[in-house]
Amino acid sequence: MKKLLIILIVVLLLGGGGFAAWWFYLRADPNAPPPPPPPPQYSQLTIPERAEDALVINIVKNGKIEKHTFFRFTLIFDAPDKREKASKLMPALINDFNQELHGLMARKLVQEIQNNSERINLIEQQLQKVCDRRLGPGIVSEVSVSNMEDAE
Repeated sequence: MKKLLIILIVVLLLGGGGFAAWWFYLRADPNAPPPPPPPPQYSQLTIPERAEDALVINIVKNGKIEKHTFFRFTLIFDAPDKREKASKLMPALINDFNQELHGLMARKLVQEIQNNSERINLIEQQLQKVCDRRLGPGIVSEVSVSNMEDAE
């Protein structure tokens, strides 16, 4: 009987110690703030898709081609499903980019901007509006001009 009592006390002490360890160290704090959401997984699409291609915009004045501008764009997405939606509508989006760039690059305002970074910022803002119109607001996180070259 003494042995059984000693074994019972030892088991209760070990069980109580295990419970106390769980309670103080392993249990989640009910007053703790929730964990921060995971950072978004960014993905991208390039226009045009192949690396050796470029989107060519011809600037026409007085019935003659005055200048060619070659573009490469990167569309940045914060979710894979948004990228899939944009890739399904890519031909229409490229067509919208062509229309917007032909109208934009022929304007005197754009041609008179000497600072290339200001011109690129203006183009990126306008193309972001095009993406929002075609795909819906918030689908494309950012439109970036990867490369812009002028040729006479």
